[in-house]
Amino acid sequence: MRISIGGLVLLVATVSTLGCSEKDATKCQEALDGTRKSVTADDASLTTQWRARAYKYCADSGPLTSLDKEISEKQTAQAAAKTLETRRVALNAGLLKTFVTWAGDNKVAPDHASVSPKCDGDDPDAGAPKPPSTDPRASDRFCTATRAAGNNVLSARYWEADKTIELFMTKAPAPASCDDLGPHNVIRTWDVPAANGASVKRTRCALSGALTGMQAVVSQAANAAVYVFSPSYLLKDPALKKIAGE
Repeated sequence: MRISIGGLVLLVATVSTLGCSEKDATKCQEALDGTRKSVTADDASLTTQWRARAYKYCADSGPLTSLDKEISEKQTAQAAAKTLETRRVALNAGLLKTFVTWAGDNKVAPDHASVSPKCDGDDPDAGAPKPPSTDPRASDRFCTATRAAGNNVLSARYWEADKTIELFMTKAPAPASCDDLGPHNVIRTWDVPAANGASVKRTRCALSGALTGMQAVVSQAANAAVYVFSPSYLLKDPALKKIAGE
């Protein structure tokens, strides 16, 4: 049998093409799955490597087009989340700096933490005349003073008869730590349930510096309360005592 030169060239080219074809359905699916997992893990390097492998082994362009769309959407969402978290951390730093200064300035006289503190049992009409109380236990009650700090609220709660029994509180937009409150020693750290069904770390610490003699409780969760209090406060507030791990 004779084969023409042209036929031979065509045969060699065909065999060469078939031999060099790298399309593989199994490796294609593996690469698609690997790309998606890498995007979810926010690993840009692995995402690039798996995507290149998908283009190498996938014969059908449809899954590749869908994959690129998923990558774009997820990376856009991740970038937006990072930007939001950066802003929240910055807000945290400013808020907690203001909070520590405010608590330190008012630790000795928490009733001066605002111009109009309100006490349990007060007449809703604060301006109404009222005779002085003759009951020696009249000051055995909690009072609350608040102050606005941008979109946040700083609050002080104290025992009117003994103002060394006091609590200062705010809510941090990003997870807070005892480091945010200045010099401290950690008393204990434990896990508490989170809203999403998981758990977060809660820490109780003894503060020093401007807040010497006070303790704090913080949680590694967004929008969690930050508590700074005198140890004697826990004797008057069972709810905070539980929060503080006692």
